[in-house]
Amino acid sequence: MAVAKSMEREYLFVDGGCLRAIVKADCRELFGDENAYQPYVRGLVGSFDKVFYYDAVSGRKYRETQEDYATRVQPEHERFERIQALDRVHVALGKVVGDGEDRRQKGVDVRLAVDMMAHAFRGTISRATLLASDADFVPLVGALVNEGLHVTLWHPPKASKELMRAADSNRPFSFITDCHCFTLDDSGPAFLSAEAAGRELDLSNHSASHFIKASGQKFSGAWDGKTLIIFKLARAGQTAKMSSLMAPGSTLKNALSAFQAIHGWNVADDGEQWVTVQLA
Repeated sequence: MAVAKSMEREYLFVDGGCLRAIVKADCRELFGDENAYQPYVRGLVGSFDKVFYYDAVSGRKYRETQEDYATRVQPEHERFERIQALDRVHVALGKVVGDGEDRRQKGVDVRLAVDMMAHAFRGTISRATLLASDADFVPLVGALVNEGLHVTLWHPPKASKELMRAADSNRPFSFITDCHCFTLDDSGPAFLSAEAAGRELDLSNHSASHFIKASGQKFSGAWDGKTLIIFKLARAGQTAKMSSLMAPGSTLKNALSAFQAIHGWNVADDGEQWVTVQLA
């Protein structure tokens, strides 16, 4: 059955479990706490015509009362309701079954596959992006590619190689490019790069004495609880490069770690010692 001819539309299909795992891994590596931030689904929307988000509500634990279970999963339901309220975003839920290492999502992968194929064969899309990493999606992606749909895989570093080969194109999920997909409380992105790295400033009429030597470079910086601004002195001392990062609600330590990951300047280890804090 051939894919029907469609208008130029692209939908994003998101494996919510994969997205959460990506964010946890990045938080663990960058901030030492896998729960430091949560996925910010609004940040995924971008230019996609629609976003379909698939996730699962935690299952009931052994000997857990219905009342305790309902209380425990209420925040999950509230989060899914906030996601569903976003423009162009649609949520489909399954359940998590099993315990410990046997925990798995039930009804999520099948629903995603059915919806993706249905949209392709109806001709409602000409391109699709799948945010996933599991080899279980290889048959789906292969079938859609063979039928003429262009499929992009948006994936973490350790995604299935077979799945990556099955897609037409690959888009690595990276904190550097996707930091706007992290949030503290769903009220907005935790990080936004406010300035391009390396904006050059002329210091010929200014003193460079306030720059502190750190990690083999001379830096100066300021933090107001929302935006981190870092200046790096050029070797000649006549110019400085400036970069900034918006990180509202974050600690200075986490803002420095995020800044280093995004801009590549070695400021995370000792930045708290020389960044000027100017909290309101």
